[in-house]
Amino acid sequence: MKSFFHALPVNVPFEDPSVYIRMMREKRALLFDLGYIGRIETGNLLKVTDAFVTHTHIDHFIGFDTILRAILMRDTPLNIFGPENVIQSVEGKLKGYTWNLIKDYPLKIEVFGVSGETISHASFYAANGFERADNPEMIFDGTLINNPVFKVRGLMLMHQIPVMAYTLEEEFHININKAALIEMELPVGPWLSKFKMAIRENHPPETTFEIGGRAFNMEKLMHIVMITKGQKISYVMDISPTDENVEKVIPFVKDSDILFCEAYFLERDRERAIERHHLTAALAGRIAREANAANLTIMHFSPKYRHCVDELYQEAMREFKGATDCQSRCV
Repeated sequence: MKSFFHALPVNVPFEDPSVYIRMMREKRALLFDLGYIGRIETGNLLKVTDAFVTHTHIDHFIGFDTILRAILMRDTPLNIFGPENVIQSVEGKLKGYTWNLIKDYPLKIEVFGVSGETISHASFYAANGFERADNPEMIFDGTLINNPVFKVRGLMLMHQIPVMAYTLEEEFHININKAALIEMELPVGPWLSKFKMAIRENHPPETTFEIGGRAFNMEKLMHIVMITKGQKISYVMDISPTDENVEKVIPFVKDSDILFCEAYFLERDRERAIERHHLTAALAGRIAREANAANLTIMHFSPKYRHCVDELYQEAMREFKGATDCQSRCV
């Protein structure tokens, strides 16, 4: 089965945390966190439609300038999600530049800040010199994006300040049976994407597709597909090692195919972890185990462990799978 989401960390674990997620056969991508993203090629940055910021510490937000410069003349809007202060942070960034020559640029930036049970929404358009325009508040029920292709949910946690954790979910995965495709003498082509979208949007069985000069309804075409469980990717960075945070995040990331989780300290430095409001590698492994995650990717390490990085992986893996060989599942 080919994965629909392809998620990879942008940087090595000792650098700014950020995960780039490409969607197969979709001209779009997502970013979890906006730390340093200079390694992402411009062509791939241009595909980013949505960015999910955990909080606006510099190592999670400095990349806003990079993506802004890359997409400045793009027609497709950029949506940014984060805790409540993300709106003020974007506004401050934009006010740091002079915008007298961009009135004919098409870029629109929509920013959504979560606070309690509400979402604040502000718009920043190049046509208006990126002046802030506030929109009506919306109710926050845990879901940030919900469309036929994917759903993104957010959870408010604490890092002394409010931070967001995120999950990206595919409701179900559509696999094409190539043998059935050949048997029906159907070509591979753009019609497959349209057909998959029709399935996700629950079109009626009589919906017809013209394929190679022949007409097929959805009911007959369903013989070429296999519906399987969709992917779930979770992202948890910079949360205090408190029982409240851990108890909230475990059900949130439950059954993740991949859990990207910070492992800033070793357990032997738990007091420092509490002081700095970060997870230990052991806690990251415990969260993954109790959430029944299939895979754990730990990241965002303290520079103090550059000489003993293997200890972070081993500690996380002991808690995750009760093993010392962490290379197969914890990377």
